[in-house]
Amino acid sequence: MRRMWAAGSAIVVCLALGSTPMLAQEASAAPTAMATPAPTPSVIVTGDLAYEPDDAPLKGRTLDVYAPAAAGAWPVVVMFHGFQGSKFDQYLYARRVADLGFVVFAPTWDAEMPTIGGDTLAYQSQAACAVAFARAHAAEYGGDPETMIVFGHSAGAHPAAKVAFARPEPTAGCLGGDSLGAIDALVSWEGNWLLSATEPTIMDWDGLVAADPGIMGSATPWTDLADHPDQKVVMLVSDHPGTFFEREVGDPWAADSWLAVRDPSGDLRRQLEANGAFADGTLDFVEVQQLLFSALQAQGNPVSLDVMPRSVHDSLSSDGWKVFLAAFPKAAAQD
Repeated sequence: MRRMWAAGSAIVVCLALGSTPMLAQEASAAPTAMATPAPTPSVIVTGDLAYEPDDAPLKGRTLDVYAPAAAGAWPVVVMFHGFQGSKFDQYLYARRVADLGFVVFAPTWDAEMPTIGGDTLAYQSQAACAVAFARAHAAEYGGDPETMIVFGHSAGAHPAAKVAFARPEPTAGCLGGDSLGAIDALVSWEGNWLLSATEPTIMDWDGLVAADPGIMGSATPWTDLADHPDQKVVMLVSDHPGTFFEREVGDPWAADSWLAVRDPSGDLRRQLEANGAFADGTLDFVEVQQLLFSALQAQGNPVSLDVMPRSVHDSLSSDGWKVFLAAFPKAAAQD
């Protein structure tokens, strides 16, 4: 089903990027040619398209497509929602990115899979299938299948990063084909790389990792980073992540600490210590993003870490929106 949301209605709002975002850190020079898509007057939404076969290992999922009404070879974004994401979340973010001149594929995905200790390879294949489907059908919605950006927020940053760095095979029988293809850029908003469910009523992540340390490698990108030192990454953090996402460190070098369970080699803890992350006795999402930024910067990836002012982990201020939306033209720029 296709429906047009006309400009000027209560639903569609066009956003002009007239101000300069706050950039916290840059690891590479500014692009020499910034191909910034112009805002479009309306967005066409196509809903509930199946992208996995009915017999997929995980429950068959669907996606929505948000496309500029104007014809063009628009860059493509595949947008993975956070834990317990909703259609409203996808509408809120996907529609505003599409307004800028991107074709956005917003899949639902099994967000509980990497957090309950199940077959983590299945959700990675599911994410790869969504990207393969987007590439296969991009041209139908005015998208350029040769320009592929993956985005993930919070728990959704896990599959986005695995697609970008591990390049898993799509689900067998994927309706988009069996090839993931190249990933031009990753946009990541506060992926939960180390904390992963500090709330025990949601899951016992500590116990799962202690019982099977391999979960850490399969559900997070650390072991995959070195495979793609040229992968472009635009990282986003809020300047007020919120206390819910802070965790007490304790003695990070104690053999039975929760950090030691996640980092048996000590490499991540040494980098966190060098970044000053342990100074206040807690660790939060922003400090974990700084850790990932440092690792990518050290191996030469074109990476930036941009701060969204007066924003929290799942809510943006007006200034935060400017930085969030600026990340996508930045990811699409030709270096």
